[in-house]
Amino acid sequence: MPIKLLVVFLSALHMLMACGPQPLSIEAQTQDASCRPNQLCEYDNQVKIWLSEQQITPETPFEIHLSLPSTLLVHSAKLEGITMYMGYIPVFFEPRNDILVAQGLVGICSERNMTWKLTLEVKNPQGQLKQIFYYFDATY
Repeated sequence: MPIKLLVVFLSALHMLMACGPQPLSIEAQTQDASCRPNQLCEYDNQVKIWLSEQQITPETPFEIHLSLPSTLLVHSAKLEGITMYMGYIPVFFEPRNDILVAQGLVGICSERNMTWKLTLEVKNPQGQLKQIFYYFDATY
C-alpha cells in the first residue's frame, strides 16, 4: 500500500509541475542582444520587426510590422506563448506602403505577464529557409 501512495504522490507532483510557467528556452536567451521585448528589433540581415504599441494587452488587437529586404519573402509566421504554452496562432502579413503588416491578438492566461514569441520563417532567392524570432510581452 505505501508504494501505491508514493506512486500517486509522485504522479500528482509531476502533473502540478507540468502546469506551471515554462522557463525561457535556450533559443529565447540567445536572441540578438540589441533586441528588447516590445521594441524595434533590427536583425543582421536587414530585417526589422516592431509592434504598433509598446503595451500589449491580451485579447486586444495590435499590429506587427515587418520590413524585409527585397531578396527575402515570408514563408510562414506564427505566435507561441513562451511563459506558458497555449498552442500557436498563425500570422499573415500583408503589404502596406513599404512594409508588411499583420494583425495580432493573443489570448489571456492565468499569468498576468506573459512572454510571446513570433517565429518568422523567411525564404531567400535560393529557396533556403531561415527562422527569425521576435519576443514581446503582454500584460493585463
